Amino acid sequence: MISIFENMFTSGNPNCFKDINNSTEAAVRKLLIESRKIVIFTHKNPDGDAIGSALGLTQALRDRGKDVHVVLPDSAPGFLRWLPAYQDVVIFGYNPEKAKGMVESADLVFCLDFGDTERIGKLEPVVQTFQGPSILLDHHPAGKNFASHNFVYTNKGSTAEIVFSFLDHFDLLEYLNESGATCLLTGIITDTLGFKVASSNPDVFEVTMKLMALGANKDLIFDKVYNQYSADRMQLLGFSLSSRMIIYEKYQAACIYLSIADLERFNHKKGDTEGFVNYPLSMANVRFSVLFTEQDDCIKLSLRSKPDFAVNQIAKKYYEGGGHRNAAGGKFFGTMSDAIKSFENILQVTFDTSGEIVNG
Repeated sequence: MISIFENMFTSGNPNCFKDINNSTEAAVRKLLIESRKIVIFTHKNPDGDAIGSALGLTQALRDRGKDVHVVLPDSAPGFLRWLPAYQDVVIFGYNPEKAKGMVESADLVFCLDFGDTERIGKLEPVVQTFQGPSILLDHHPAGKNFASHNFVYTNKGSTAEIVFSFLDHFDLLEYLNESGATCLLTGIITDTLGFKVASSNPDVFEVTMKLMALGANKDLIFDKVYNQYSADRMQLLGFSLSSRMIIYEKYQAACIYLSIADLERFNHKKGDTEGFVNYPLSMANVRFSVLFTEQDDCIKLSLRSKPDFAVNQIAKKYYEGGGHRNAAGGKFFGTMSDAIKSFENILQVTFDTSGEIVNG
């Protein structure tokens, strides 16, 4: 199967593992050979990259003869549940004892797409008490490197791309089939927003071409992910833009705020607000956008920006969060009114009236 790729490219190599030291290389290869039972974790509220990475890695390892299970803190949104083998995923929130049993009997665990165990919610103590070896594959900055072997490449646009390189480097790519390739390409497409962000490095297109050569259907993925919305979701989007968006022209910023009542009005389902935060950035005079979504215990924030401004610093400094330079998350404790006032104060101390950054 690997022969498909021979001589396909004459320059460059997307393998981000080529520079690891010899002792780490030997240790990981030994783990991959000797481990029989493997559990794969990813973060709560899993997105396309989290699910795609986990299921793509699962497929390749299973075809290698391993007993592999994906354990998630909670379920994926509906537009991702079509992915191959999603039906085999164990949701900790629904079946904690089964999940714990899998972890207790595991020889090896993979942690994908999160750099801090706080990101896996109620699964955190399960992971922390695991005594065996672990491998972290991630692309988020400022992680805690909690695993036995930590592979974090912040220059990559998705963890799915890192998983592909991992399989390639450790001679597992021959076990990746169409289903696994579909999962990984879904991860790449969703975390780059359809190659709109974090995809300037040509390596991502090289990996995409190789996944497509394995049978991943790019057009099908786009259709499944972006063209399966409900009428309620579309009406919620229209309401968000017409009635819940505030534009701060002098700061080149905007926010959208949605209360629990707003969400209930449009029969909100998990994943319905995915991508809402990006819409204000399509305006020429907006380079910083925030989505406030009221939850039962806090207000969740999604922060996005154009390349010249680092929103992960805002998320870390003010909202107990973090993430990528142009895509981050956080949380606020208080009312929606307080959240908006806080955001407006942050804009005042961060930008001058010309929109220039005065306090990063």
